[in-house]
Amino acid sequence: MIRTLDASMLNLPHGIAELAPLCAQHGIQALSAPRALLEDERAAAEAAAILADNGLVWGLMPMPADFYHWDLDDAAFDEALRTLARQAKAAEKLGVTHAYNHVWSTGPREFDENFDWHVRRVRAVSGILSDHGVRYGLEFLGPHELRTWQPHEFVHSLAGVIAIADAAGGQAGVAFDTFHWYTSNGGNPDDVLYMAQHADRLVALHLNDAVAGVPVAEQRDMQRRLPMETGVIDSRAILGKFQGQSCDALYMIEPFEPARTRFAAMTAQQAVETVASVFARLE
Repeated sequence: MIRTLDASMLNLPHGIAELAPLCAQHGIQALSAPRALLEDERAAAEAAAILADNGLVWGLMPMPADFYHWDLDDAAFDEALRTLARQAKAAEKLGVTHAYNHVWSTGPREFDENFDWHVRRVRAVSGILSDHGVRYGLEFLGPHELRTWQPHEFVHSLAGVIAIADAAGGQAGVAFDTFHWYTSNGGNPDDVLYMAQHADRLVALHLNDAVAGVPVAEQRDMQRRLPMETGVIDSRAILGKFQGQSCDALYMIEPFEPARTRFAAMTAQQAVETVASVFARLE
């Protein structure tokens, strides 16, 4: 597995040139690609050279759209696919090999209709990415609050996104988020066991913690803690099980507030040192 820093997840304003040498110094192996690099060949080449000079590889490829949001109509989806094809070609040239989208846990369609709608879209998206050597994962969203935004509840578990991926041809894998795993069903250990035994399907692992003293059903999506900060979620144990398998998945920390606000105010050195200290307590 590949220790990764994703600046956008942490709300960091710093660029590749600042972050890469610090990541190399602190044992972080990958940096996710800024969106602008997929549209600027010269900037992409310069960034790739910086990563190579520091012995790093690329993390996640940013997606051009929220492909499974109910407001993205068919015309907008088709346009986003055209953008994806262009950017996936650039990502392949750059050497970016991982990407993901989340699947919303609610929708305006009834379950079966929504499932078929997702399968068609996942087949199209995963097909383009596969053609360009990019491994693609689907992330389920666990928090109860997200399941009520639209009239019909939809998949919100590991089993749900795997069912969609399989029905779409099996090219998509899984982006496993410990907070979403915990909030989807209180943290079913069978899910961790499944992913550890099917590590070839793991594309990315997001590590975080829940808010202490808050029941599972009342955890808020945008209120997450750094991994092992509260100990509600044993991210260390989950990472350990996945690291025991042979796979090339990325793993990264993904807290939301209040950590993102704190990270935004840090210097590049402070941010990387903080991320490195979190990885140290996880490993």
